[in-house]
Amino acid sequence: MVKYAEILSSNKAFFSEKSSQNLTAVFVGATNGIGLGALRAFARHTSGTPATIYVVGRTEKQLSSLKETITSINTSATFIPVLATDLTTLEDAKLAADEIARHVSRQQDAKVDLLIMSPGYVGLNREDNGSGVDRVQSIRFYSRMVFLNTLAPYLRKSSHARVVSVLAGGLEGNLFLDDMALEKNFSLPKAADHGASEVSLYLEEFAKRPENQSISLVHEFPGLTGGTGLSIKGLPGWAQFLFDHVATFIFKIIGYSVDEAGERALYAATTPKFSRDLEQAEKGSDGVVGSGAYIVHSDSSAIPSNKVLDSLRGEGAGQKVWEWTSQVLSKVNSS
Repeated sequence: MVKYAEILSSNKAFFSEKSSQNLTAVFVGATNGIGLGALRAFARHTSGTPATIYVVGRTEKQLSSLKETITSINTSATFIPVLATDLTTLEDAKLAADEIARHVSRQQDAKVDLLIMSPGYVGLNREDNGSGVDRVQSIRFYSRMVFLNTLAPYLRKSSHARVVSVLAGGLEGNLFLDDMALEKNFSLPKAADHGASEVSLYLEEFAKRPENQSISLVHEFPGLTGGTGLSIKGLPGWAQFLFDHVATFIFKIIGYSVDEAGERALYAATTPKFSRDLEQAEKGSDGVVGSGAYIVHSDSSAIPSNKVLDSLRGEGAGQKVWEWTSQVLSKVNSS
């Protein structure tokens, strides 16, 4: 367990270093919930220093309001809103990622230092997004990998690039290698298990590539967090009401606040424990120190590996996930 005081101290130490000046950060899914908490934390820690912040949001109204909030926290920051109306579709994710890439490429220091992704969507039934994959799986995995791969050339130019996918690190489960699109095996629990395993294995494969040796990647489970504003498509109105007013209230009591969850996500994005530095890094998700791919529990500690992933690796699942995902992403890349 990493205590909250430790989290705050580590974050403060990172942002007080000279090398942490003029950072470029991309936040996907930061208009509410944990992503918003991480964005506000980043703005606080960089207050008074130049920073470039790209925020992907669903509406211009949301982004405009958020710009006022963030630039009031750090008046030296450059806030760049990026509109993506529906991240359950790969096309919208690609348009937003391409917009960021074009803007970054025109900068004198064309780099991305931090990529923090936490968009949320839950549906009780499988709904194809037009690219052959379910909308839930798309926003939890595929759309995030669109951002990762599109921005990879600029992450490679950073001296300490870090990618954080806030989802379900450590909660990996059954992976349907013969039904990667979950056309035959969809249910909410199965999709959760399948998606968590996909993320962890894909990040491992990405970290192994020679061209990505300067990038560290984290799959984080944030734990119970109150105030995320999550809606569940297909849930009866009365059940959504109970979730909003009862479950959320309970989460606030026994879980993290949005601000603490945000600081913990930022910790995952900055601590040397999840870096490539062999002297400071912990064991990665494959059990190798400083491997560059990490699974982080809700208490912000690293999980070296687990039986589920060990078994999947024995089946060659990592390469299969990599190949399948590349196939899915190629459809939007060629469109």
